Amino acid sequence: MATEVRLPHLGESIDSAILVAWHKQVGDAIKRGDELADLETDKATLPLEAPKNGVLLAIVAAEGETVSIGDLLSVIGREGESWTPESESPEKDASPISTVNTFVSKPVADGSSLAKIKISPVARRKARELGLDLASVVPADGVKISGADVEAHARQTARAGNATGGRRIELSRSKRLTGQRMLDSAQNVPQFALTIDADIRNLLKFREGAKSAGDNFSLTALLIHVTAMTLRDHPLLNASFEDDGITVFDAINVGVAAAAEDGLRVPVIHDADKLSLTALNGKLGELAEKARENRLSPADISGGTFTVSNLGMTGVTHFTPLVNPPQSAILGVAAPRSLIIPGKDEGTEIARMMALTVACDHRVLDGAEAAVFLASLKSAVQSFDGES
Repeated sequence: MATEVRLPHLGESIDSAILVAWHKQVGDAIKRGDELADLETDKATLPLEAPKNGVLLAIVAAEGETVSIGDLLSVIGREGESWTPESESPEKDASPISTVNTFVSKPVADGSSLAKIKISPVARRKARELGLDLASVVPADGVKISGADVEAHARQTARAGNATGGRRIELSRSKRLTGQRMLDSAQNVPQFALTIDADIRNLLKFREGAKSAGDNFSLTALLIHVTAMTLRDHPLLNASFEDDGITVFDAINVGVAAAAEDGLRVPVIHDADKLSLTALNGKLGELAEKARENRLSPADISGGTFTVSNLGMTGVTHFTPLVNPPQSAILGVAAPRSLIIPGKDEGTEIARMMALTVACDHRVLDGAEAAVFLASLKSAVQSFDGES
């Protein structure tokens, strides 16, 4: 009996995805666990896995189509078995099939009557992204509007309205939705930021000593470790604002902002305060590699309660991050810089200072509470000996 492959639940706050590409074709032999296609959400690109052995009988969702949870994507059955949309169980919603053949009414060439023009899913998505009215797009084949037709129309319109020329860069789903979340943060979250300088010489000394012993700890891992421990004593920075109150989270799950090819990713280290430094360092490296390769799973990017954004490797000496809703705070980590300071006895010495900036939701925290957190964090960084 044929098995329908539908879009499964992909994780927290994810109700749709773009079907980016099919890896199998109709007629291909399939094994349980094979990657059938790539699905792109606002948080990650995920594989669609085959639920059983068999043969791919049908592909229902087209590449580039936006699909929702429960939508029919493909059908797997036995070799020689046939499947058509009409054979689908009447109890199942077949609406994903009908979305492939959407029509728009357009005048025919002589203007004497209206003709129905088909629109591909890719064309519909591109038109939404570009803000184009599909009624103004003419299909090259006269039958069906393709993504290429929409792009050509957009280029033509841009040239007509912009004599200076230029080029348009289309945003990935991830960049669009990240931008929307940050817009929501800037517009809807009353936030403030405070900065403190911390001397990281003890962190660097520990790191060098560990390296000579064969352990390679990243500076980011050390800072996350110290931050997670500090958050234990400052619960309001590990919280979320709600309409009728504040939720203070029991777990300390630290999200780490990471750049990926198609946008920002924020993988999460769960229970960061309970992990050993070695375990945390290993988990951070694993998540960073998965982010670079676009292999983050829903579990890897869900459940964050606080975020650390480190731009130190870029040489930036100070920046103010935006709060990542629904979290109440985010820590911005800048590049170390050398600074001459008075010596303990006499003369001077060179410190390695790092600007730590915490941005906070003012509905949850006030300046005094955030300042106390930063002072505690600074103290923990400057006294670090690897034992905390």
